Amino acid sequence: MRIKVWGLSLFVLASLSGTMPTFAQNPFGIWQTNEGKTGAYLHIRVAPCHDNTDLLCGYIHKAFKTPHTQIVGRRIFWNLAPSGPGKWHNGMVWDIENGKAYRATLSLTASTLRIEGCLGPICKGQDWAKVQ
Repeated sequence: MRIKVWGLSLFVLASLSGTMPTFAQNPFGIWQTNEGKTGAYLHIRVAPCHDNTDLLCGYIHKAFKTPHTQIVGRRIFWNLAPSGPGKWHNGMVWDIENGKAYRATLSLTASTLRIEGCLGPICKGQDWAKVQ
């Protein structure tokens, strides 16, 4: 009986150690945006897109310091395709403050998720902190 349990334990450890690099480049979870002009901020749930799980989307999970709670559940960025380790591109991002959508890129470091929206060669972005 001990041999079987030991063998199973080794299999589980080997399986987990093989997937660790994937987790290091995984943006999934809840991220906090920067505060806007009014002090409002959002929690964004990053997950595969509902209509295409090969692409990355960000959904508004919670809104803070704003009466505009109707935006909860809405996509803030969508259709980002993987472009390398910790990088996604060719998607769109919605600027809540002006209501426009821009070409988007996303990059992940150990402690931040950087989202950028671009209009031609001009890009602006934010670094978000992981909440969970």
